[in-house]
Amino acid sequence: MENKIRNWLVIGIPKNWETALSQPVPIWGLKQKYQREFQVMKIGDILWFYATNPVRGIIGLGIVKDKYIDPVNLVWENELIKKEVIWPLRFRIHVLKILTLHRWEKDCIKINDFNLFWQTGFQLLNERDAIELKKRAERMFGVITLEKIFTGATLSEPLFVKEKVTEYYTGKKQEGASHRKLQEQIAEIGKLQFYYSQIEYPLQLPGERKSLDVIWKREIDGSPTFAFEIELSGGLERAVKRLNFSFRKWNSRPRIIIPKEVTKKLHNILTTTERDFAEQLKIYTPYQVVELLGKKRELRKMEQNLNMY
Repeated sequence: MENKIRNWLVIGIPKNWETALSQPVPIWGLKQKYQREFQVMKIGDILWFYATNPVRGIIGLGIVKDKYIDPVNLVWENELIKKEVIWPLRFRIHVLKILTLHRWEKDCIKINDFNLFWQTGFQLLNERDAIELKKRAERMFGVITLEKIFTGATLSEPLFVKEKVTEYYTGKKQEGASHRKLQEQIAEIGKLQFYYSQIEYPLQLPGERKSLDVIWKREIDGSPTFAFEIELSGGLERAVKRLNFSFRKWNSRPRIIIPKEVTKKLHNILTTTERDFAEQLKIYTPYQVVELLGKKRELRKMEQNLNMY
């Protein structure tokens, strides 16, 4: 019973959530009156982020990465104004799923019907409410199970384009990697490196598809730090155009995933692009993505088993 994963409801104003989620590793803090709950909470417990008025709903979820007491460092606006720590009982969060900022108010998960103590900013959800909340979250975040809790993208956005799934085979009897599957794998790698990852990131680019396959960014409302395009069946010129656009606008690091046999064609295309972009573009095969994710999952599992994650 002691090792059971608990579900906690974390309540805060939207501004404080924005601040928390903009930290290099997202952080939350509690007042001293929550000392008992703070002690009960364990690393690996699930946290549900509830934003108050005008949002009034669940905007995301994560797990407890670590916890500590900090009576010195000021983080939130009220602390900076008063020049004193208000929420010293702190824990860092590995964010698993979160709505993009502009969707908080419209698409948050409503739990008004739950029998909760709304004046209590941090509370344990009973098993019935936790099960119901997971069901409601499926619409926005997909199935939430302990086995799949790290998979997929961090940021939830509707898909702007539905592409035909293309299979790429790496050799004898090896599993095919579809375009969508590779997107999810790259998004998971970013999540494991504490980036906010997003699939189908919209671009204000005239013509063709107007989104990047996957992006990683450091801040929930920030610009892409890494931009990925997956091209398994032609269309290299369009993929390069999108990556070049991202590189020029945000200085994003351009990355492209292609079958090994079309590398020469890509290099020919790059001879017509600006040199600085061509030098920054890194090329990977689908197999390298699959291999990297496998190793990162193994490392995460080892770190968890050693209580060092």
